[in-house]
Amino acid sequence: MRIWRATRFGQPTEVLELQDIDNPEPGENIVELRVEAAGVGLPDALMVAGNYPAVHKPPVTPGQEVVGTVTRVGPGCSLQPGDRVLSSTRFAEGYGGFAETCQVFEAQTLPIPGGMSAEEAAGFWVPFHTGYVGVIQRAQLQPDETMLVLGGAGSSGSAAIQLGKAVGAQVIATVSSEEKAEFCRSLGADHVINYRETPINEGVKAIRGRAGVEVVYDPVGGTAYAQAVKCIARHGRLVLIGYSSGAWPEVDPLNVILRSYSLVGAFPGARTLEETRAQHAELCRMAEAGQIRVPVDRVFDFEEAPQAIARVGDSAAVGKVIVRGAG
Repeated sequence: MRIWRATRFGQPTEVLELQDIDNPEPGENIVELRVEAAGVGLPDALMVAGNYPAVHKPPVTPGQEVVGTVTRVGPGCSLQPGDRVLSSTRFAEGYGGFAETCQVFEAQTLPIPGGMSAEEAAGFWVPFHTGYVGVIQRAQLQPDETMLVLGGAGSSGSAAIQLGKAVGAQVIATVSSEEKAEFCRSLGADHVINYRETPINEGVKAIRGRAGVEVVYDPVGGTAYAQAVKCIARHGRLVLIGYSSGAWPEVDPLNVILRSYSLVGAFPGARTLEETRAQHAELCRMAEAGQIRVPVDRVFDFEEAPQAIARVGDSAAVGKVIVRGAG
């Protein structure tokens, strides 16, 4: 099968190569999918660059989420060839999603929400499962609260905006351009702050006064985090998701104590299988009810996977970037 792989770290358009490798028989509890589409996320750009915790050395096989049709199954599996599912991948083990076929743990496969196209379903797992864990499970956002979403136009931020509105809360999103501001408004954001024009904390103060925000959803880190902690409400929750800025937050414990807010980590991989399936069922219900959707930025052909990853790495995407299967 053909698979995109990098034998050294660097820029995706420079180091990723389309290789042809033998695919072994699926092992116990493993299913093989013919990939119909794969979602592209910032972790793909980070791992190719050598800046992702789960990938310590080459070769790198990016692609964390896929949708596809079962072609072969290993011992102990209940899925059958012909079944269609979405799944997270074993990218750290060499089975990334930018490939003709992808072998995944059957336990990591889930139903495709009703009415979703392959391209939409391929971008559902990571943003919305992360968002559910962060917004609903860990932050426990309430209808009478306000949530500040950093990096609102990214795939993580756009999912958080929609989940916040589904809960019934007020949502403030941060962006870097008017195009991204309009995109966030189209997802339901009540207010948008262009951080290139106004510091985030000053923008929040203009909206909320001294009340601040009860929840901060932070997939950005760096300067955005430093500004966001200045406008968090007493007893608020700051949910740590990632570091798309390239820098993890610099946490000041004294500030946390004196301002009396909580730092909350949110990682979908820390859930039980039962939690994952129950939360997916609720996300499917939301999607089928029209409360949430996967806003697709652009769909690239399979041969353009390096360019797709570069688009995400350059922060050019507005929504979710998708790579089609090889056909």
